[in-house]
Amino acid sequence: MALPIITAIRQRRDLKESLTHTAQELAHLASIYGIIRVSYTELARKCRCSRRTVMRHIQRLEDLRILRKTVLWIRGNFCEINTYAFVIAWDTSRPKGGSDKTARHLPPQEREKNLSVREELANQRKALREGWVTPGSERWEAVNEKIVYLEGLLAFSTSPAAG
Repeated sequence: MALPIITAIRQRRDLKESLTHTAQELAHLASIYGIIRVSYTELARKCRCSRRTVMRHIQRLEDLRILRKTVLWIRGNFCEINTYAFVIAWDTSRPKGGSDKTARHLPPQEREKNLSVREELANQRKALREGWVTPGSERWEAVNEKIVYLEGLLAFSTSPAAG
């Protein structure tokens, strides 16, 4: 959900670099509704600045009507945690071609290589035969277990009861 909010923040030319960075860190923490619950200390750690600087940035973002802050007070003067909401307009339409996290990173499905059980079994046996794994190692044991599993799948798929 961060990408549309960050895009809206980047379009604002009135924000200085450090203020933009704080707003972007808040956007990364935001829910799909633009709501964030984070302490000043945690936000200061993420922004690599002081707690007081984060407080000033939050106040400035409120003044610019980018963010709205809600403070939950419990038992007198004790603040539990601040809740922030982005009030800046951002694109809420669904991303095209998948989610904003997978669309740019994963290839289209038709390009993915799907191995058959027989091909995968041949690859695992080749790993043992070619010496790609050290005998007795954890990886060697895992390859042998995978071979037994794949052989079992082949035996099940070719048995008369499976079909």
